[in-house]
Amino acid sequence: MSSKVVTFCLFLVLVNQVLSASDKVICYYASWGAGRPGNGKFTPEDIDPTICTHINYAFIGLNTDGTLQVLDEELDINQEGFNRVSALKQQNPNLKVLFSVGGAAAEPYIFASVSGDPAKSATMAQSALEMIEKYNFDGLDVDWEYPYGGNAEQFVNLLTILKEAFQHNGYLITVAVNSIPSEVGGYDIPGMSAVLDIINVMTYDFHNYMGGVTAENSPLYGGVNESQWQKDNRNADAAIRQWIEGGADPTKVAIGIAFYGHHFILSDPSSHGLDAVISGPGEAGPYTDNVGSLGYSEICELHPNGNVVFLDDMKVPYMYDDTFWIGYDNEESVAAKVQYAKENNLAGVFIWSVETDDLHALCGEKNGLLNSIKKAMET
Repeated sequence: MSSKVVTFCLFLVLVNQVLSASDKVICYYASWGAGRPGNGKFTPEDIDPTICTHINYAFIGLNTDGTLQVLDEELDINQEGFNRVSALKQQNPNLKVLFSVGGAAAEPYIFASVSGDPAKSATMAQSALEMIEKYNFDGLDVDWEYPYGGNAEQFVNLLTILKEAFQHNGYLITVAVNSIPSEVGGYDIPGMSAVLDIINVMTYDFHNYMGGVTAENSPLYGGVNESQWQKDNRNADAAIRQWIEGGADPTKVAIGIAFYGHHFILSDPSSHGLDAVISGPGEAGPYTDNVGSLGYSEICELHPNGNVVFLDDMKVPYMYDDTFWIGYDNEESVAAKVQYAKENNLAGVFIWSVETDDLHALCGEKNGLLNSIKKAMET
C-alpha cells in the first residue's frame, strides 16, 4: 500500500472519529416520574425520542445472587413502563434504550459481592440478556455508587463479562461514574475505557448545604471566588480532564447535565451572591420530594419571578427570591456544556434526569432544557 493511500485512510479514520463524536444525548428517565402528582407527572410518552439518542431507564435492582430485579412492579410492569419506553423506538429506529441498574439508593455491597464472584457475574450477564431481549432493550447501564478501594479490578472483570455476553448481539454496556475518580479510588480507567461503550461522568452535586454557604450544583468551570483546590476538583471541566488524563477515551466520555439544582435558605436575603451564609437546605419540592434540591420544572413553577444571575466564569446561573437561593442549570448553561462536549471531542452529553424538564412550558419553551441541547447540537 502506498504512503498516499495510508495517509488517506488515516485521514478517513480521523474524519469519522470527529463526525461520530459529540452526537449523543443520553437521557436518564427516572421512571417514578410517571407516578408524580400534578405538573410533576412525566410519562414515557413525554420523552422526545427525536432528541434523545439513548434512554437509560432508571432503575432496576441487583440481587445478591447476580440476578436483576424489577423495583416497581406497578410502574414498570403493570403500567408497562418498560414496554412504553421501548416503544419509542418506533418513532426513532436509531434510538437506543438501556436498563440502568443500581443508582444512589442501591446497596453498594451487592455490586461488590457480585463483581467479586465470576459465577455471580455470569448470572448477572445472563439475567441482563433475558431482560434486554424480553423488553426489546439495547443494553445495560451499570450505576454502581461506588466501587471504593480495592474494587477496581473486580469492576473491570464484571464489565468484561457483561461485554463478552453482549457483543454477539451488539448490546451496549455503559456506566455512570463519580465525577472525580480519586474521590472513590475504585476505578481502573484504562481498563474500563477498553471495555465500555460510554462512560457517563456525573458532573453535578459538586456542592450542597453542608458547606454552609451558597454554591453551584454543576459549574462548568471553577469560579474566581474559589480556592485552587476547588478549581481543580469541583467543576465539570476538572472532572472530565481527570477522566481523560486518567486514561479514558474522550470519544467514550459523556458530560453530565443536571436538570435540577441545589437550593438553600439565605440567612440574610440582602446577601445573595456566591458564598452567602445559609441557614440550611431548602424544603423538598412537591414533585421530586428531595430536601435541598428542586427539579427544573419545580423551579419554573414555584419561582416564576426569581432573580437570575448568570456567572460568566462558571457558565451557570443562580436564582434568588427573598430567602430562596438555588444554583442550577438553565437553557444557556446546558448549551455551554454541549459546546464543551463538541470542543473536546466527547461522546456527547447525558441528562439526569429528563422527566424534571419544563414539560408545561412554565419557564418559556416546552421541555426547554432538552430543546436547548438540541439547538446547541445542531449549531
